[in-house]
Amino acid sequence: MPKFKAKTNKPLDRDYFKYRDRPKKKEDVQLTPCCGIDVDHIDLNVKNKEDWEIIEDHIEEKLRMYSDTESIIPVSCKKCGRLLTYSSKLINKKSLWR
Repeated sequence: MPKFKAKTNKPLDRDYFKYRDRPKKKEDVQLTPCCGIDVDHIDLNVKNKEDWEIIEDHIEEKLRMYSDTESIIPVSCKKCGRLLTYSSKLINKKSLWR
């Protein structure tokens, strides 16, 4: 009688479910050619209207919370529009700084 090899000791990650129906698993991580972020990573996109509203709400909230911040710039990829980071400009008044 042949032994059954259980798959329970094998980690079930994203790649397992992504490639279980495909014959060959890709060895390298798929990155976007423009900004080098993993394709599977879900980010906000400045080209998407709903995401842009979320970005605006976040910036508005931070400007209200931090009075020493003059402006906040959402930095995104120019090609695909993925939000990469935020850049803040502080108010340059000596009376605010100790």
